[in-house]
This record gives sequence, structure tokens and C-alpha cells, in this order.
Amino acid sequence: MSDETTVSDVVDDLSTGSFHRRLLLITGCALCFTAVEILSISFVLPALIDSWSLSGVAAGLLGSSALVGIMFGSWFGGWYADRVGRVSGLQWAVLCYSLFAGLTALSLGFYSLFAFRLLTGFGVGWATTITVSYLSEHLPTRHRGRYIVYFEMFWPIGTILAVVLAWICLDVLATDGTILGVASWRFVFLGAALPAVLVLVIRRLEETPYYLASDDRLDDANARVQDIAGENGDSASAITATRSDRGNSASFARLFEPGLRRRTILASLSWFGINFGFYGIFIWLPDTLEAANVGGDLYGQLFLVAIAQLPGILSAAYLIDRIGRMYTIGGYLLLAGVFTFTFATELAGWSIAGLEVVHPLLSLFLASFFLIGAWGPMLAYTAELFPTEVRGTGFGFASGIGKIASISGPIVAGLLVTWGYFVALTPFAIGMAAGAVLILTWGTETKGQSLR
Repeated sequence: MSDETTVSDVVDDLSTGSFHRRLLLITGCALCFTAVEILSISFVLPALIDSWSLSGVAAGLLGSSALVGIMFGSWFGGWYADRVGRVSGLQWAVLCYSLFAGLTALSLGFYSLFAFRLLTGFGVGWATTITVSYLSEHLPTRHRGRYIVYFEMFWPIGTILAVVLAWICLDVLATDGTILGVASWRFVFLGAALPAVLVLVIRRLEETPYYLASDDRLDDANARVQDIAGENGDSASAITATRSDRGNSASFARLFEPGLRRRTILASLSWFGINFGFYGIFIWLPDTLEAANVGGDLYGQLFLVAIAQLPGILSAAYLIDRIGRMYTIGGYLLLAGVFTFTFATELAGWSIAGLEVVHPLLSLFLASFFLIGAWGPMLAYTAELFPTEVRGTGFGFASGIGKIASISGPIVAGLLVTWGYFVALTPFAIGMAAGAVLILTWGTETKGQSLR
């Protein structure tokens, strides 16, 4: 068997080129639009609180509704990707979140909006899980980490689009909270439905060579790598080894077998810490900045927060293949927790060690820099922890567990903000720091390892 050529042997020998850049753009756009879908509620919440007289708990539930859907969508999407295929699932997922994002504009009250946001989130979780697996399985080991982090760069681009969409609908075009007599917040969700056109592009994609080989479709897998090599002006060897156990292995039970149990728990708890911090802070961020009265234009501040994420991602892309996944994720997540804590103290008007700290926006920018910087390497790390036949299932399960934290984060913030911003934000700083410690002490480095 030693003379057999596996799909990882062939993919790792490929050079990166125009094919990979095109694929990065397509999958990145899918991620960009998911950011718009998820963050749109944070801009709309203040208007809903006023017009529907929502309590803090009710507002927190609306903020978490899509995240509930993401949790179930991640679990379903990973299983679907391993059983049925990556491309088919991605088409339906993008159509799902676009359709229900548009229908959210028709919401008549708390319950209908909650339901539409939940279904939107289901599509987002489904799409994100498949997209990471799909991109990872086209990348050679030596470039995988960097490309996955570049993929994460589309999240802050989506954040910027969400800010611009909210600014246009809620500020520029709105008069007394309406556009042509219709509540302006409804147009935010109508705009979030536009990604449906991406399905036309996704339909032209083909399955990954890893998936095809695991499904015992050797000729198709070889044709796929030859197409990739040809687009890059390269050539590829022939795959001779396949695996035909995919259908029996794509199960949640497999994740807890001795060889994978520790990796499953590690990935799940790490995603829990990242999601708890991110969604606990960012779903409430527009309301937090307005209530804290830190000065300046709200949309301008949110735009700068999104811009601060870009160098965080670029720096992580530089480090991930140099110092490894564990140290990049752990270090960035720890610093995100530190600056979230200083942001909390500054909003509370406190000093640290008797010294007046800098403007709270600087701490927020740095927290955003390091938190999003940790997110991209965590995507690459999770994809590398699981073998092909359960990669989607494992990624979906771990990220779905993380979404339990993302659901609870906005609710916890809504409950604790009564006692002030320091009390509301400190749990998120602690959660991120705990995730960093877990990765650094219990993690397994995957730098330089081929996909299995």
C-alpha cells in the first residue's frame, strides 16, 4: 500500500494559482454575506426596542435568535456535507439564509421576527460549515493556513457592508424612522436578501477531490485535480488510493471514538470561548456605544471597528504558518480578553493601577483586532483536526457547540447590563482568556500536516 498515491499527496503537490484565488473569492463572498445576515440585527435592535417596547431579555432573545439557528444549521450542514456533498449543500444553504433574511422584513412582531431570524441563522450555520470544508479540501498543506485566514478577511468586509447598509437604510434614506412610510429597519433585511444571486455562481462549482476520493469516485477525483492543475498552468499526478467508508463514518458517534474524542472536545470548547466573547460584545455594540456616549458618529465608529479587524487578520495570516496554529490562536484570544477587560473598565470610568487608561475606543479596536485575528486560524485548525469522512460533521459539531455560547452571550449581556458595562463585559473577557489557556495547554499542533 505504500506505493499508492493518496488525494492528499496529489493536492499537496499542486501549486496555488488563479484557481485558488477564484475559489477564495467565491467562498469569501459567501462568508461576507453571512456577516451581513448576522450583524444586521444589532443595528435594528435599538429601533425595535423603541417601537415594540422590548425588555432587555426580549431584545437579547432577538439578538440570539439567528444564533440558535446557526447552532442547528452547523450540526445539520456538517452532516449533510459529509453525506451528500459540499456543493449541493452550499447552494441550498445560501438560498435558505437569503430567502428568510428577506422574509424577516415582513415581521409583524416579536414572534415572527424571532422565527425568521432563526431560519436565517439555520442557513448561515449550514453555509459556513460547508464553505470552510470546501475551501480547505482544495488547498495544499503549505498554504492552507494562510488561505483560510485570508478567507476570514471577508468577515470584516461583510461587517463594513452591514454598517453601510444600516447607515443608508436607517439614517440617509430614513425620515422619522421610515422610508416611503415603511419602517426603515425593514429595508435592512430586504438588502440582506441580495446574496441569493450567489447561488448562480455556486452552481458552477464542482466537488472537492477529497470528497470524491472518499466516495470511491477515483476517476472524478483525478479529473478534478487535473482541472485545478490546468487552470493554474500546472500538472498533477494520478490518485490511486481511495476510501469507500465515508457513508458509514459520517456520524456524530465517530467524533467521540478514542482517536477523535479529545480533538472534538478541544475544538468545541475553544469555539465556545470565541463565540461567547464575539457575539456577547458585537450584537449589543451599537447600543453599547450609544448608551456609553463615547463621542463621535456611531456609524463612523462601527466602520473603524470593522477596519481594525483587517490588520488583525493579516497579521494572523503571517503568523499561522510560522509560529503555528496553537500559539497564534491562543495568543490572540488572550489579548482579545485583556483588551475587552480594559474596554469594560474604561466604560465604567475606572483606572488601572492608579493610571488613567486610553480612550475606550482604542481598547475596543484592539479587542476587535485580536478577536477576529484568532477566528481565522481557528477555522483552519478545526478543519485540520478531523479526517475527510467526518470533516464537515466535526467542524459542524464543534462550531455548533460554540453557537450555544453565541446564543447565551447576548442574553447574558442583556441581563447584566443593568449593573453596568463592567459587569456585563467582564464575563466575555474571562471566556476568551479561558479559551486561550485551553488551546495553549491542551491543543495539538497541526502546522504542516496534510489533511487525512
